[in-house]
Amino acid sequence: MKFATNLPEQPTLSESKFKETLKSNLRFLKSLLYLTKKVFML
Repeated sequence: MKFATNLPEQPTLSESKFKETLKSNLRFLKSLLYLTKKVFML
């Protein structure tokens, strides 16, 4: 990745928005999995 060394570390707006969506989706899936596990443990 030598070509990207001189570029600023600031991600583009769409990129950060995508990452935020991914994070929230992951959090949602984790909680859903946790709840499902809890239900099956009963």
